[in-house]
Amino acid sequence: MNRVDKIRFILLYNEAPEGKCYGYMELNRDGNMIALYNRYGEEIDMNGGHEFVRVRTLGKFDDEDRDNFYSLLESDGVG
Repeated sequence: MNRVDKIRFILLYNEAPEGKCYGYMELNRDGNMIALYNRYGEEIDMNGGHEFVRVRTLGKFDDEDRDNFYSLLESDGVG
């Protein structure tokens, strides 16, 4: 089961964002980050000089069930 966490960026592409800037982090079953997403749910470069803090876990989804991944983002207002 993969997990989706809501995060708040402290640095985004090596620059401090104006105001609070949220995004999402996808973790695999071992707890390793496998993808980062901006506040619109668009995947961004994981090596872009980002720093963030975790806000909360939105939920888990099965590797084969990507629809549930998007449902988790939609439940947080993305889409």
